Amino acid sequence: MLKKSILILCTVLCFVFVVSCGENTTKLTKNGNETDDPAEASSDDDDVSYNPDNGTDTEPSEENPDGGDTQADPNEDPENPENPDENNEEPVKETTTTVEPSSDFETKTEALIVTTAAFEEAFKKFAVFHTVTGINTKVVTVENICENATCDDSDPLNDTQKAIKDYVMSVEGLRYLVLGGDIEEIPSRKVHDHFELPLGIADYTDDFYSDLYYADFSNWDLNGNGVYAEDEDVPGLIANVAVGRISVSTVEEAELYFSKLIKHYTAFNTAHTTKSLLLANIATELSGIKVNSGYYFETEGKTISQIPMNYSIKKLYTKSTPFPGGNTAQYLDNDSEKAAIEEGMNLIVHSGHGATWLLTCEQGDDPDRDFSGTMAYNLENDTLPFFLSCACEAGQFVKKDSAGENLMNAPKGGAIVYLGNTTTGLGIAGGSQFIDEMMKNMFAFPYSPIGESYLYAHFNMPQNDTFNPPIEIVNINVPVVNKDSWTWTKKSIIMLGDPMTVFWRDPVEPFAAEIEREVEENEGVKTVSLHFTPDLEGASLRVFAGEKLYDIPYLMHETVKINLDSAVETITVGIKAENSQYFFKKFEI
Repeated sequence: MLKKSILILCTVLCFVFVVSCGENTTKLTKNGNETDDPAEASSDDDDVSYNPDNGTDTEPSEENPDGGDTQADPNEDPENPENPDENNEEPVKETTTTVEPSSDFETKTEALIVTTAAFEEAFKKFAVFHTVTGINTKVVTVENICENATCDDSDPLNDTQKAIKDYVMSVEGLRYLVLGGDIEEIPSRKVHDHFELPLGIADYTDDFYSDLYYADFSNWDLNGNGVYAEDEDVPGLIANVAVGRISVSTVEEAELYFSKLIKHYTAFNTAHTTKSLLLANIATELSGIKVNSGYYFETEGKTISQIPMNYSIKKLYTKSTPFPGGNTAQYLDNDSEKAAIEEGMNLIVHSGHGATWLLTCEQGDDPDRDFSGTMAYNLENDTLPFFLSCACEAGQFVKKDSAGENLMNAPKGGAIVYLGNTTTGLGIAGGSQFIDEMMKNMFAFPYSPIGESYLYAHFNMPQNDTFNPPIEIVNINVPVVNKDSWTWTKKSIIMLGDPMTVFWRDPVEPFAAEIEREVEENEGVKTVSLHFTPDLEGASLRVFAGEKLYDIPYLMHETVKINLDSAVETITVGIKAENSQYFFKKFEI
């Protein structure tokens, strides 16, 4: 009996000893000598990498079918065990990977920036940014294009515009096109059009500029008379690529917009993600009754129906009787518009009037509701919205500093993207329908480039639509969109800003990352070693250096090495993880 009691006691003590050893297993980090508790860190001389030849019995046996010792060694230091703990948590071996330049970047161009030699260096920053954050982007200058093409601006059949379009069409797989500069730097295509609605509602004829010319790969001068996009030319008017114009006149303006873009991607104020603003003027009159554009917003299936339920919507409508929105809307004036924009909005939609020098206005002379380009330029809003408007002419870029350009180039605020018109905007007769289609796509994904919504709207804008103002004494379906208004709207719409700009539908936090780097130089080769924190596993990491792109196949506890020419002085890192904003930073090496 005594022998049996002693045997039981020994077995219990042995079990306790084994368990206590397992609880003191060191946790490894990317440096190999760090632990969750600094007091438990091993010294620099400790070999913390896993070695399968460390004397452990790894061959299975009848007593130990899994391999390895199951008994504690009485000579083993319980504070520094060599074996995995009882949960089989093996230390992760740190590895080193040397990455080569991406061949995909050399052969695949998803986005193209067309600019001039004077702006080339400024727009290369945009290209690097978009490339390291996921979209292979290249820069080409007008001078480069014209070296290999005829650019005779006295001949509309062989001018610079045609040379640019031919070059754009030659880039296989292109999705986004940026025109880097005002019309003095990057010309636009002048087109002719006529628009008429029945009942005497509207009748317009005009010659105006259209950047859709570059995005639609159909022939805009089928009859070869040098007049583009006439009815007999039968242009498709469907965008093959998303085109946006960064309408800047100086390098300083380009760099200012670039700084806004980086902030929008990396430090967007999540408190403003679900905030939207609707601005409505009197659209027109029917039988002596003023038709408020707010009626269109409030109609089932129209603008408000596209906005998610969790969004807050501030409504500023011109005073009218009846007043759309009831007690959910407020009266529009310049002060309320300015205050609402500076409050911080992610999305602003405007249906109403404008002019070259007026961002929003009424038809008549009403200074209380004439929000000028100067007012737009002086805005001080930290969050830069997507401002979608169907106003007349505020998006044109021929006359110096239109209201839309002032909004985009505002030094202390403004917008990150502005959608407007280069000529008469048709409001609820086309422009509002285009915007509604854009919004359907914008809110379909947690985040996506605004160019995707631009393309979606071009493919899905209806060619026929009616509108029934919610006024009892009217009660008729007024035809507001026909083939003429569809054609006019497609040609006149302009997107100012970068078409790759991400619209944040959902609040996601800025992304913080710690990147350690070491540089060694030997015989004209500069070797950069990058160490990433373990929480980056699964993220998309890209490095741009020496005009080459490196895709990082990142694994936890990994050192990444890149061999560069010794003349390379900087590397740029971009990271995107799920449910986060972007990381973007340039490092000196």
